[in-house]
Amino acid sequence: MSKLDEPFERAEVLDKPGIVGARWWHQGLAEAPKDASRRSAIMLALGAVGLAGVAAAIAVAADGCSDDETEVQRKRALDMQRTFGWSFGAAQESVTFDGESKKPFDQGALARMSTDLRPADEALRAYYVPSLFESPSATPTVVAQGDPAPVTPLINVLRPIFTLAMDRAYRSGKALASLLLAARTDSGLRRDIVVIVDLDGPESVAFAAGAAEAFEPVFTFDNWPHPRGVVKAHLTLAAAAYYQPLFARSAPGLRATMFVLDRQRLSAYSDDASQFDNRYVARLPAADALWDRGGRHVLYVVPTDLDTIESDDLNDDLVAYRARQLDVRMMAANVFAPDPAEAKPAAETEDWPPYYYGGAAASHGWFWVDYPWGPPRPPAPVEPSAGVRRPGKLYTPTLRATPFSSSSAPGGAPRGPEAFGTVPVVVALGTGVILGAALSRSGSWNRASGGYGG
Repeated sequence: MSKLDEPFERAEVLDKPGIVGARWWHQGLAEAPKDASRRSAIMLALGAVGLAGVAAAIAVAADGCSDDETEVQRKRALDMQRTFGWSFGAAQESVTFDGESKKPFDQGALARMSTDLRPADEALRAYYVPSLFESPSATPTVVAQGDPAPVTPLINVLRPIFTLAMDRAYRSGKALASLLLAARTDSGLRRDIVVIVDLDGPESVAFAAGAAEAFEPVFTFDNWPHPRGVVKAHLTLAAAAYYQPLFARSAPGLRATMFVLDRQRLSAYSDDASQFDNRYVARLPAADALWDRGGRHVLYVVPTDLDTIESDDLNDDLVAYRARQLDVRMMAANVFAPDPAEAKPAAETEDWPPYYYGGAAASHGWFWVDYPWGPPRPPAPVEPSAGVRRPGKLYTPTLRATPFSSSSAPGGAPRGPEAFGTVPVVVALGTGVILGAALSRSGSWNRASGGYGG
């Protein structure tokens, strides 16, 4: 009887770093009939994985790997991207840029993005989150043993975008800035009004760009793009690339403060196998910090008049602001619109059409009636038409239970649902080495390692 005809037995178990046990191999052998010969058991296992896995199966058989050499653990998504590259687990995939701008741009400037978009006011830098803007020039520090596919630098992939939604948001931000500029006093711009912009990422960036003459933007984007990202952060980054020259040349000087958020940061997530959880929780200053900076009024900007409740992760913050005697109100960005009665100029300009509060030049100053933080400037404004809904002027933040409530995170634990903003990775138990991302079978980890399926 040849050795291949002898009954199959495991002679030894090796515990070597970097060897990845494949469950399907041992399952295939374990499920073979007990009286099966070594040759038939091996053929059964190979048949279970198909021809594509033959080489990997032979390698595992030769080394005698045990089934418990690796396990799946959850790690913070951003940490994994910083270490292994922005496209961790999907290195052979990329992202697409709907609305790609055709204007020429300086690709080399992308490496300066985190500096160009940093607040000029040093006191505000403590609240600036540069994570997203650092991603274009970041390079991996480690190559995963089980996922050696090269990562294309994000700076080579990134393209600026400009969309109609961004254009509307830009003009809305410019309209808000015009109200503050008109209320300028001999001592300068008012700084007692703090704005929090909570639109989809590209529109939030565009709104901040339009408002930059009167407001200093403080960006809070705490994630990186990913080919399978739940949050389409690459579009936010692409919008920032489009407006980077504008932010870079913004005139220094004391302006009001505008915190810029991506409303998609809490996007629904359901599938580890096909999605990369790059979500995060917004970080805003404490109520005392805003008060000490002279803030007395908070304007929370949402996309439309149908959005009447703040994002879940902001409820604690806005309620705390109100408790500190800050007047917190909500405003829909779509309350700004062009005046259909205004004559179009003979020559096309980038500033046309201007947007106004209430959608009419005559109602623009009514902002100061809905938000009584200062007297309207002459001429006396006209109330917007009945068709312009403005529920935000009556908004008051009220404490409610959310997955991000402080009460839901006892003992100082991070706020948010369990495993929020984390991804499953394959870890070698003997060494603790991270071998790769446990994404679906089409991911680069699975091609490199021979078919890990979780």
